[in-house]
Amino acid sequence: METIISTIVIIACIYFFSRRKTKPTEQGAAGSTQPEASADILQEEKQAGPPHTRDLCIELLKQLNCEVSVAEEDENRLCFQYQGELFVIDASNESFFIDIWDPRWYIVPLDDLEQMSNVRKAINTINNYSGTTIVYSIEEEGQKFVLHSKRQCILTKEIPHVKEYLRALLNDFFTVHNRLREEIIPQNTEN
Repeated sequence: METIISTIVIIACIYFFSRRKTKPTEQGAAGSTQPEASADILQEEKQAGPPHTRDLCIELLKQLNCEVSVAEEDENRLCFQYQGELFVIDASNESFFIDIWDPRWYIVPLDDLEQMSNVRKAINTINNYSGTTIVYSIEEEGQKFVLHSKRQCILTKEIPHVKEYLRALLNDFFTVHNRLREEIIPQNTEN
C-alpha cells in the first residue's frame, strides 16, 4: 500500500513539474525569443492565481462525507473526522503543500517502560518504510506517552483523480496504525 501511495505521489509530482517545464520549450520551438517566452509564462502564472489548496481540500473532504470545521485560532487549520478518527489538515491557499495530522491515536502510560520501549522500536521501524510518519510527545501532567501521525504532501486539482488520491493518503494513516500493532505484538511475546 505504501508503494502504491509513494508511486502516486511521485507520478503526480513528475506530471505537475514536467507540464510547467514543457510550456517554455514549446513556445521556444515556435520561434519566440526567450524574453517573450518568459513574459508569457509570467502572464500565465498571474492569470492562474494562487493554488487555492485550502479551498480544494475543503471541497474534497466534503465529497468524502467529512464535516469540516476551521480552527478559530488558525484559518488554515481544518479539523474533521474520517472513518471515526479525528484528523487535522494544515492547508493554505498560497501553497500546494498540505500537512495531514492524526493526533493522539495511541497512548501508553509513562510508567509502563517495557511497552514504551516496544512502541519506540516499532516507530523507528515503521518510519523507515512509510510515507506517513509517527511522532510522539510526552504529557507530563497525565503521565502519558502519546503517538501522532503526520504526512506532508502536494494537493492540487491537476492531480488525476485527486479525490481518490486524498482518500488514499488518509487511508494510509490506518495502515500505519495496523503496522504499529503488528510490530508491537512480536516484541511483546519476545519479552
